[in-house]
Amino acid sequence: MKYFQRSAILTSILLFSAALAPAVAEQSSGPSTNVAWTIETLNLLRSGDPERGAMLNTKLECVTCHGDNGVSTNDTWPSLSGQTAGYTFKVLRDYREHKLSGTQRGELMAYIVAEMSDQDMADIASYYAQYTLPPARIASVQEAAETLDLLGDPTRLIPPCSVCHGNKGQGSFPDFPALAGQSPEFLMRSMMDFKAGFRGNDVYSRMRLIAGTLTEEEIESLADYFAGKGIAVAQE
Repeated sequence: MKYFQRSAILTSILLFSAALAPAVAEQSSGPSTNVAWTIETLNLLRSGDPERGAMLNTKLECVTCHGDNGVSTNDTWPSLSGQTAGYTFKVLRDYREHKLSGTQRGELMAYIVAEMSDQDMADIASYYAQYTLPPARIASVQEAAETLDLLGDPTRLIPPCSVCHGNKGQGSFPDFPALAGQSPEFLMRSMMDFKAGFRGNDVYSRMRLIAGTLTEEEIESLADYFAGKGIAVAQE
């Protein structure tokens, strides 16, 4: 029963987002992403070789920003440890195709990944996905954030965060990112980029619509909330 309830909620989100997508699309040119989850793309993702991904990680010096084994110690950059392979692959493709050029890291990452093939991206995504989520950070969890995560806010058409990002912030297939254990600063900046429209690589404008409805206080509260989750849920 719970599965059907969650599926119904997700279907409602997608229908609502698709209905508003034309209006949002008028403000930008081209599709928000060129990644389509076709059989070919899924097979490519499954072919990801973590050992080759480890070599690419060393070659590209990813550790400089994303830390050892993908656990970042710099709040400007996200941790990649335990991130879903589909999300990492999608974002790398979006960087290469300049779909994130409006963000702080957009141009730098576009330069770094410019020569990467799709197979390279699948391999490095597989490499980071094999690790656990980053450690939970000490955070002050407010009841309002937990309510948004578990229940959303139907009065504002805000779905529960858990529908897409997992019941413990661990992410879900194919391209919903893990949020658990990220720094509050990174999470706040990402949500504010969506809210302001600087970041527009979300399919059907899902996050732009949601973040645009959230208050800055709610964004800050949610950032603390998800930062307080982490390694304990990585293998659940």
